[in-house]
Amino acid sequence: MIKSVTTILFLLLAVTTTTAQTKDVLLGKWEAAYEEKGEKFYVTYEFKKEKDKLKCRAIFIKNNKGEKGKYESLTMENIVLMRGKGKATYIYNEDGEKYMFNAKLNLKNKNTLSIKYTYWGFSETEVWKRIM
Repeated sequence: MIKSVTTILFLLLAVTTTTAQTKDVLLGKWEAAYEEKGEKFYVTYEFKKEKDKLKCRAIFIKNNKGEKGKYESLTMENIVLMRGKGKATYIYNEDGEKYMFNAKLNLKNKNTLSIKYTYWGFSETEVWKRIM
């Protein structure tokens, strides 16, 4: 009986630790490059824990002309990641409207995150690079 309880406790601890570690690998700042109407711009995102939940916010934007500034927008929530694969709710804000899409996450390595989602019939894949 003691051996069974010890084994179960060990497995629970291992699963809890693994879950925490896989979510924590996203913590920090990431950057993605976009191109629109011939202009290239870069968005800095930050994964942080907020009330024990992992969330991602866009925090900074700059373009290839040197224009830059702080930017604050919730980008992802409901983030689940296990063994490098996961899902999240991707949030897109435009002209005061908030759009939410299901996204698939793929942590290719500790510095490259692929985010794939479909919106209004179009498929999109973003590649984010860790910067901090």
